Amino acid sequence: MDNTYIIREAVPDDAENMILYLNQVGGESDNLLHGENEFLVPIEGVKRKLAMSKDSENSIVLIALENEQIIARAELEGYYPARIHHRAKFSISVRKDHWNQGIGTEMIKRIIEQAKKINIRIIELEVITDNAGAIALYHKMGFIDIGIYKNYFYVNGTFKDAIVMQKIL
Repeated sequence: MDNTYIIREAVPDDAENMILYLNQVGGESDNLLHGENEFLVPIEGVKRKLAMSKDSENSIVLIALENEQIIARAELEGYYPARIHHRAKFSISVRKDHWNQGIGTEMIKRIIEQAKKINIRIIELEVITDNAGAIALYHKMGFIDIGIYKNYFYVNGTFKDAIVMQKIL
């Protein structure tokens, strides 16, 4: 990989780019929470979310940029209640034309580094059972399967199960 991209924390000014990115990747895969052009949060809402994440002590949104365009996004969303403050939910997406180039691996490495700095002890995620590439990546990065969500997703008229995974830091 020639590494022509940079990874940095997302800021409110990234909101418009983020919406364009999320609506694009939604149409490239059936493994995300929304399909093509189904991400309908207004720009002010995305700006607020990014500002809250930036100000949060246990959340972070990272983006990978190539030529000013977002090509990947990873989010660690910490829980607020005191007794689960050490846990965070993880999500990631990569633009299809950048799959299998190591970007996902690099983003997860950065998220794990950040998680340790902000005292996150458990990272958890859900992944659709037929998303073999993502499952292999998560296992490579040290995540373990802890259960199954039945009928987690409803996509293209079909219910799909999800594997619940976690990584203890």
